[in-house]
Amino acid sequence: MSLGAHPYYPPSLELPGYVAPTRGAAALGLTMAAALGLLLAAADAALRRHRRRLARADRAAALWFVLCGALHCGFELYYLAHFRTLPATRDVVGEMWKEYAQSDSRYVAQSPVVRALETVTVAVVGPLCWAAAYGVWAGRAPVRHLAQLAASVLHVYSVVLYYGTELLAARAGRSSCRPEALYFVGYFVLANLPWLVVPAWLAAASAAHITRCMAAAQRAAPARGSDRRLPTGAQRRIARSGLGGRPPGTIRARSCSPKQESACAE
Repeated sequence: MSLGAHPYYPPSLELPGYVAPTRGAAALGLTMAAALGLLLAAADAALRRHRRRLARADRAAALWFVLCGALHCGFELYYLAHFRTLPATRDVVGEMWKEYAQSDSRYVAQSPVVRALETVTVAVVGPLCWAAAYGVWAGRAPVRHLAQLAASVLHVYSVVLYYGTELLAARAGRSSCRPEALYFVGYFVLANLPWLVVPAWLAAASAAHITRCMAAAQRAAPARGSDRRLPTGAQRRIARSGLGGRPPGTIRARSCSPKQESACAE
């Protein structure tokens, strides 16, 4: 294919070495769906064996993070590894990227913005997703909710930035997306929308969980002002006498009741 003869926008974009895909969009989509479906089926089966009484919402969250971790640390890692040679790749994963790039030619044009976003996604968000999935698997609520909150906030931020940079460029007449509905609505908008909606819900859920735990811990501690300190002279006398077995003027915090502890359970 000659220089500049490609399906990407703008038509004047030059992609030296570009090789047209040999697989159709339907075949590539079915291959991706099959691979992810097998992964999620295996993860779901493992969860059902390991955590039989896991709530449906928690199982769905774990599967979501397995999906995200696989995409970030596998599919998107491939993009970073082939950042400069993607237009010339011939394997199935490379052709998946070239098919998607019809909705955003920045992926084949070596855009530094896209490369920066993908680097953060692979290096930071991907491991956070695996940590959140592990937190659900192991029943470790602190690990799960801290990782879930961080990964979800980064997901929302990156999608907003991704949408925003392209829409601003399109408004200035420098769109990277083909105008057909399949590419703009189907690929660019709808294919990325789950990483805006689902993480927003998960971030709110983790924020609420952490807030409940902090409130329970605060209720279990002595009320502010109840820890009345004795006058300095009295503190010195008690310290010399060795009474109490702990520093003068302090009150030992009460432990959480079972009801309060259950508020922080997964």
